[in-house]
Amino acid sequence: MKKILFALFLVPYCLISAGAQDVDTTIYDVAQTLPYPLFNKCKKEDNDKWTDDSLRRCNENYLLSILAQNIRYPEAARQKNIEGTVVASFVVETDGRMSNLKILKDIGEGCGDEAIRVLGALDGLGLRWRPASLNDKAVRMRHSLPIRFRLEEPIPFYVSDSGDSIYTMLDQEAQYPGGVDSLYKFILSRLEYPANMLDSCKTGVIEMALLIGGNGSVDMVNQIDFNNLGYDFQWKALQLANRTAGQWTPAIYNEKPVTSTMPLRVLFKSNKPACKAANERFDQAMILSNDGAILLESEKPEEAIAKFTEALALSPNNTELLYYRGSALLQLNRRDEACLDYNQIKAILGITWFESVRKVVCGW
Repeated sequence: MKKILFALFLVPYCLISAGAQDVDTTIYDVAQTLPYPLFNKCKKEDNDKWTDDSLRRCNENYLLSILAQNIRYPEAARQKNIEGTVVASFVVETDGRMSNLKILKDIGEGCGDEAIRVLGALDGLGLRWRPASLNDKAVRMRHSLPIRFRLEEPIPFYVSDSGDSIYTMLDQEAQYPGGVDSLYKFILSRLEYPANMLDSCKTGVIEMALLIGGNGSVDMVNQIDFNNLGYDFQWKALQLANRTAGQWTPAIYNEKPVTSTMPLRVLFKSNKPACKAANERFDQAMILSNDGAILLESEKPEEAIAKFTEALALSPNNTELLYYRGSALLQLNRRDEACLDYNQIKAILGITWFESVRKVVCGW
């Protein structure tokens, strides 16, 4: 149920506010300095030799790359092989926000609507502009932005930092012998609770991303310890993943075995009698979380938040639950409350699995 927001690589630089006195509501078409977007990636203090023009070019180019990554090519336009440039128009307000979004030039089949959607989403996620100025005063200015729609043949894989070609387009996913039920049975029978931690009653989930090689090899490329169980549990999860090596049938693309990724979640519970109550609290929290997920998918975020809050009362500092509640709060534009949850995850784990999104919403 994890939903990734648009513009994963957007980082807001700062907010600019206009003075409360002598507010000029005129929308200018000409000004002494023109508006441009602001990103942390393009800051003058990090590039001492940059001119204002250099800053402008850096920020504008970065915005174009953000747009390219987040455009969802309309299917009707794709089927008709429609390509071209949509020109969007909007007013850059004195506080750096965009308003009055509209299309000056459209190429049809939903491309104009898609351009407006992405620009509106970026504004909602925190994209701010340096406003235009006239006589050393920030003013509202009409601005136009060309957005290129270009059809490209999708690449079926990406290259990891280690140089592996990891396929995302598959004719058949990697298979564990006997299917999912067999994999669950293997996990239940072979996952070991750390012997030195049995009396701790720690309960929680560790999620791993397994790299299943074209030869059936297994490697772990990512691990999230949602409940901050600690190294002993993380090591046991890794040991379990390694025990599946050689058992997988690799994924298939174009009739050839290829390397792909596969998620694997494991749940740790102590079997000590004294831990029964802790286990039951965790189970109830997971039931409430599942109820919240269903409500969120049914577009009932207020009710979902209530369920996630109940779950967190039973399983405090459960970072997965905090993420779910924060995402629901964000749907209601309750950003400050969402950031309390998102930043608590960072405080607990030291890093988040959605760090780029957290920076978009909450800043550094």
